[in-house]
Amino acid sequence: MSVHDGAIEEQVVWVLRERLLVPDNKLDSEHWDKPLTGSFFRLSGVDLAYLFFELERRFDVRFQESDLVDYGFSTINKICRAVRRQAGVL
Repeated sequence: MSVHDGAIEEQVVWVLRERLLVPDNKLDSEHWDKPLTGSFFRLSGVDLAYLFFELERRFDVRFQESDLVDYGFSTINKICRAVRRQAGVL
């Protein structure tokens, strides 16, 4: 997949909406710093694992341990930053 401005965010949101069934009203950018496993999104660890592997496949990247420590894969914004870093667009 080509990575251009907004493509990463679009794809992360698409996977959350279409594959993990997160409602559109929760996917507004104002909520992108809320924890995905918190009381707002209520995703499980299994959901995050699915998201992790789906994004690796979609963007042809491999996340590193450094992308995961200190809750680096816990919000939409943090996940988008990790994808950008691995895709070399940060």
